Parts: sequence; structure tokens; C-alpha cells
Amino acid sequence: MMDQSRLDDGGPVPGATPAHHARLDRDMILEASRELCDQEGLSALTLRRLGKELGVDSTAMYRHFKNKKDLLSALIDLLFADVPEPDPGRPWRENLTTLMRAWFDIYRRHVGLAEAMAGQADDQPRLFSLTEWTVHELRRAGVPSTDIGLFHQAIYNHTVGYGLVAALSPWMTTPSLRDEQRRIYSALDPAKFPDSSAAAGSLYPDTDILFDFGMELLLDAIEERVREVATEADLPR
Repeated sequence: MMDQSRLDDGGPVPGATPAHHARLDRDMILEASRELCDQEGLSALTLRRLGKELGVDSTAMYRHFKNKKDLLSALIDLLFADVPEPDPGRPWRENLTTLMRAWFDIYRRHVGLAEAMAGQADDQPRLFSLTEWTVHELRRAGVPSTDIGLFHQAIYNHTVGYGLVAALSPWMTTPSLRDEQRRIYSALDPAKFPDSSAAAGSLYPDTDILFDFGMELLLDAIEERVREVATEADLPR
């Protein structure tokens, strides 16, 4: 009997012959995988379960993907197709703003895949493009080559970090939970927590406001660094 456990966590079963399914193709498998993860989370994604959802034997997937890891990498790459390519006619700051917001929105729309996306190595075409576009806009801004890696990583950390928090922390995306947190802080003893209780009304702001606030600080820092470099270049030697 075929060892079905191999289908759930690794490579294909030796000697297995993929089942033929006239309508089954790569796009169909990826779409079914996306729906399954969005509805039930990453733990539900097994090749056996996919086969059941698609009405085929699980070995049929091996005609299109080497194993589950290969499928997951392709799925993540597909999700990032929603990030638009920057417009060369727009200012660099507008392009980075659009890029970061689109990137962040992918995490919010696909909560079940958030951790997998954050842990995915940059080894897929669209992830390469995302890095290329970010670096290109930083160079357009005038960021010196020695600082490109720092700002690229800062952009990545801000976007992915907020994406993970928004996906995995209900209080970030649920207004009633944020309200409850504010009520808890406003009820604290002001003798022990004078500053926290006084600021209770402004704590736990809306997720989009939080993301944009941090993003604008980061973009301001890029502009400030470019000004510093220009000033240093003008100084007499």
C-alpha cells in the first residue's frame, strides 16, 4: 500500500504514477491551495487534502510540483503578483508608498499564509522583482550605495513585521478589542501608572494609521539621509 504520509510532508512516493486528470493544471492547484489556506490556515495544506478538494489522487500534484515545499513557494510567488510595478514617471516616495502598502495588504488578505510568507527565502521571480523595485527607488532617491542594504532591510522589516502583527494579533484588526485595551489602561491607578492612564485614549490606534505612521517616519529618514550626504559632499575638504 502507498505510504500516504510522504505526500503530506515531503517528496513523492518512489515509483508512484501521477493520476491523470484532464482539467488539472498548475493554476488550478495554486488557486485551490490559496483558498484552503485562506479559509483554514497553512496547517490544512497537504497534498492529500488538495487531492480531495480537486477530486483527484494526491499523486496527480507531482506532475506540477516536486513536493509541498515547491507548491508553497509557487503559491507565495503568485500572491505577490498583486504588488504593482513602480511607475517610473512618479516620484520615488510615491512609488515606495504604493509598494509598501500593497505588500502589507497581501499579509492582511492572506492571514493563513502570513508566517509562511515571512519565512520564504527570496528565491522566486516576484520576490526578486520586489527587491529590485525597492532598491531601484532607493537609488532614485539618492541613497548612497553603502546605505541601500540598511534601508531595504528597514522597509522589509516594517512591512513584513506589521503584516505579521496584523495577521496574528486580533487586537490590531478588531476595533472592539482595541477599545477594550484602551478601557483597561484608562482604568489603571493613575498613582501607579500616571502616563499610561493619561494617554489611554490614544493607545492602540487603527492598523492602517499605525502602518502609515511608521512608513512615513521611514521615508522621512531616507530623505534626511540623502540631505546629509549632499551636505557632506558640499563641505570643503
